[in-house]
Amino acid sequence: MLDILRKNSQHWVIKILFGLLALSFAAWGIGDMFRMRAATQPALVVGKTEFLPSQIVEDFRRQAERLVASSGGRITIDQARKMGVLQDVIDQDIARALLQQEVARLKLTVDEKLVIASIAGNPNFQIKGQFDRGLYAQMLSRNNMSEGYYEQEQRNGLLGNALLQSITSGISVPAPAVDALFRYAFEQRTAETILIPVEKMPSPGKPDDQILQTFYKSHQTDFLAPEMRGITAIILRPADVAAGISPAESDIEKLYQARQAEFMKGESRAVKIVTFADEAKAKDFAAKASLKDFVTLAKAGNLDITDLGTAEAKAMPMPEIGKAAFALPQPGVTGAIQSALGWHVALVSAITPGKSVSLADARDQLIKELIKAEAQNRLFKKSTDLEDAIGSGAALEEAANTVGAKLQTFAPVDASGRAMNGRPLDGLPSQRGFLEAAFKTDQGSGTQVEELEDKSGYYVLRVDSVTPPAAPALDAIKDRVAAAWDHEERSRAARKMAEELQKRLGKGEPLAAVAGSLPTETTQPFRRVVAPDSPILPALASSMFKAQPGGAAVIDVPNGDAMVARLKTIQPADPQAQPEQFANARAQYGRALSGDLLWSYRQALQKDLGVKINQSLIDQQFEK
Repeated sequence: MLDILRKNSQHWVIKILFGLLALSFAAWGIGDMFRMRAATQPALVVGKTEFLPSQIVEDFRRQAERLVASSGGRITIDQARKMGVLQDVIDQDIARALLQQEVARLKLTVDEKLVIASIAGNPNFQIKGQFDRGLYAQMLSRNNMSEGYYEQEQRNGLLGNALLQSITSGISVPAPAVDALFRYAFEQRTAETILIPVEKMPSPGKPDDQILQTFYKSHQTDFLAPEMRGITAIILRPADVAAGISPAESDIEKLYQARQAEFMKGESRAVKIVTFADEAKAKDFAAKASLKDFVTLAKAGNLDITDLGTAEAKAMPMPEIGKAAFALPQPGVTGAIQSALGWHVALVSAITPGKSVSLADARDQLIKELIKAEAQNRLFKKSTDLEDAIGSGAALEEAANTVGAKLQTFAPVDASGRAMNGRPLDGLPSQRGFLEAAFKTDQGSGTQVEELEDKSGYYVLRVDSVTPPAAPALDAIKDRVAAAWDHEERSRAARKMAEELQKRLGKGEPLAAVAGSLPTETTQPFRRVVAPDSPILPALASSMFKAQPGGAAVIDVPNGDAMVARLKTIQPADPQAQPEQFANARAQYGRALSGDLLWSYRQALQKDLGVKINQSLIDQQFEK
């Protein structure tokens, strides 16, 4: 039951609240990944809200960009979709629409000061902990968002959050209900163990050919050689087209002028404000406050301090505040300032002088950027020409000649990029997508022109040969088979010894006397379920929680060793003696109960408003 509650909690909170409230940003671009088919028919209808297919794809693009960036490019867009990101996006859009319509029905509103504070407090828009207006605009532009759209999302998020919190506030699981669960989950035990290492077992001797033949036949899948594929490919990279690019002086100067905002930064100031309902209170605070005690006075008066970050005057959220803050000759406190949101008093805590970078100092950087940009343009043009050649039915050899590209032939490799000798094959693109494409393509067939996962170029490949997984002849791997047989025989002997030692431990003989020269250990206390990185084997914990004090069990160790363990102590969980742990467990169960309640609330909204999904219309947007 608790596992179900936790799953429901994660489903609602992560896929709805976080998706709705915490917009994050990625610096990676997706490019032209989708066939944006014109469609006026809605792909998703939630109550009175309709989502066009293009809206679903755009939401997916944002989520996929974030995943691609966080994986360092190891996850592709297609993989993101297969991992369920598209379905998560649809789920989030449904949740967002349900909440927005319920908020509208209840006529809830949000104070604009909270919207400003939530934006200024977002670390994605901060530099060294301070809000930066320029970074704010840059991040929104990079993610194809207008300020109006993002600010409305913040309003919706704050309202949705308030609504959900009103549903779950005050939920507390009664202590008696948690007591039994706590005692079960937090009981600890210790064990004393004897390890029988497999390598310490006596040699079983040299096997004859009949023994090896029988062993190999029953273990043949352990010795299969992996599938191997020979590949021919055309790989286009910027370096292939960058030679000879020499930006004109006029282009360097033009780029420098276009980047004036970056190379010639104006003075910026760190500004915080407090807001008042009327002029008199603002003037009274301004008269009393100074650079040193602004924050102290604000806290003493229970006033909210909004940090506007460090920005130039033109980037301040409200022009009136920017004008007053930049009129101060040095750090200090302004007088009362009136804006559309009320009256304010601003604190200027730091002033950063403007600076400029000359054309001479920026020249090398600009040249590199111009070369890179031109190489990307040429590369894209070349990839388009290659795509046309392949699309017309040309073989790779002919297509390579047509576009002036180099044809590369790779010796057979397995799915991990290793050659017949087991070593990584030189020259093979390091990204997984290349090999995944090769191992999804039939022999004699080729792929379309695809972009490398790290955006460093393009490729098209053909699978020349496929060598299926095969069991090699016994004579070719006789030593490997003999070693595997030897290990299994020693492991069987170790377990047999453990079974004998188990009987002696079960009779109460001292651990040292039973173990002799074998390694022994008394474990640290462990719980019923051990963490993945715990030194305690899950099989050991499971056996000891089934045992009575003094009871012994044989434990199979994954590497072939054997272990015999005897339960030494039981430490019952006690809510009164462990008040902090009990409180944490109670809070955890409370969160699970909240998740269950929120999930039920969503289901009720969905039933009342209705949800219709045209999955085929959505899937059409991804067809190539």
